[in-house]
Amino acid sequence: MPAPNILVVLVDQMRRDALSCCGDPNLRTPHLDALAARGTMFEAAVSTFPACVPFRFSLMTGAFAHSRNVPALGYRLSPAERTLGEAVAACGHATAWIGKWHLYSAYGVTGGLTLSQAARTPVPASHRRGWQRWLGFELRNHYHDSWIFEDDSPRPRRLAGHQTDALFDLAIAHLRGRPRERPFFLVLSVEAPHPPFMATPAHLARVRARGPLRPRPNVDVDAIRFFPPEWYEPTGPAGAVDPADRDARARVFTANMQAWYAMIEQIDDNMGRLDAALAAEGLREETIVVFLSDHGELGGSHGMLGKAQPWEESCGIPLIVAGPGIAVGRRVGLPVGTEDLFPTLVGLAGGREGGPGLDLSAMLRGGPEPDRAGVLLEFVLETRPGRDWHDATWRAIRTRRHKYAVQGDRSGARPWLLHDLAADPHEQRNLIDDPAAAATARALHGALMRLLDATGDDFALAPAWGLPGRACVPP
Repeated sequence: MPAPNILVVLVDQMRRDALSCCGDPNLRTPHLDALAARGTMFEAAVSTFPACVPFRFSLMTGAFAHSRNVPALGYRLSPAERTLGEAVAACGHATAWIGKWHLYSAYGVTGGLTLSQAARTPVPASHRRGWQRWLGFELRNHYHDSWIFEDDSPRPRRLAGHQTDALFDLAIAHLRGRPRERPFFLVLSVEAPHPPFMATPAHLARVRARGPLRPRPNVDVDAIRFFPPEWYEPTGPAGAVDPADRDARARVFTANMQAWYAMIEQIDDNMGRLDAALAAEGLREETIVVFLSDHGELGGSHGMLGKAQPWEESCGIPLIVAGPGIAVGRRVGLPVGTEDLFPTLVGLAGGREGGPGLDLSAMLRGGPEPDRAGVLLEFVLETRPGRDWHDATWRAIRTRRHKYAVQGDRSGARPWLLHDLAADPHEQRNLIDDPAAAATARALHGALMRLLDATGDDFALAPAWGLPGRACVPP
């Protein structure tokens, strides 16, 4: 049987259950629902380090972010790393990358460039190895003023219209002009629905026409004390929102969440266009399609916005795989982390890669779920000013049923969260101080320590639950 084509669609800041097939009443995603129905959906997939840069590092290398001390923002991928593109190319696939890269640190703490300057700064070939066709950019975070670089050209080309539509246009054009002599491996990386939430008027009107938002049970708008500067009023930048002004908080929150949902519906419409293009090219039955996000969006859950937290709205990501040989209509409850993606994608391409993650390609083709105690979640390093390094760091273990987290402290991380995900799927009851849950907490703390040891993580733990502390050096 010839090797399949593989098409990966990577979106940014879409949480796992933001799909109509997962019961979210605030949007309609018929094309993604159809993809899930004809393939396999992972119900416990997580972004190990729920932020843009570290997710991309682990996707590209298969390694944990803590293995290179990757921060939440501002990291440049070393040319010495073996990349996903190189590994798949070695399987005989023609590789291509279209869209956001965010591994060259052309913007942020270390780059010293504005977003506009970063958008027009090329990523050198030495820092994007393995991608034989390149139509990419570092990052933009603006949907009506986006630029791409084609292969090694130093001059950027402006994208016409909304960035999401334009990037899908490029992917469709690539499918039509693809190399015919070997299978392709294409990654389409779009920035949506990352803020600023710039939805098209048509998609925004569609969401608003359904009436008021129906938020998750754990959404607490009154508890939100900070709106990111990229969040918008209905007619422009929100600026500083007075925490005491409940009406202003509610107005800004509603406008932005409606636009976030509208951007996901725009992605779904484009997934329909992409599927139609595959069918028109005779590729639908020869192509494995993978849809996923780099992390979620809290969207007011637990009184917070954005990502970088261990709760499911932040770390839970959609992961759907469909195509030739993939089990149809399967729902997988196995916890899956970012580090599993590299070996799994290479496995689907016909190769084999080692590393800390699991190759789930055999399972996707109908095999049994592997045994796994749980997956590691982490926030490794914060480099942005005004944020306490110790308080920002945390580690967690996510099992099928529980999540247990410890939070950084100058004398070693201490117990922070314990949730029973079966009884409390929205994580509204923290059991960390519940005497009845102490035995569970102790067992999970021990399992977390073993995960830290197994992955070479030097994260320090204070003594807890009758267990000794852990020094900042792997044993």
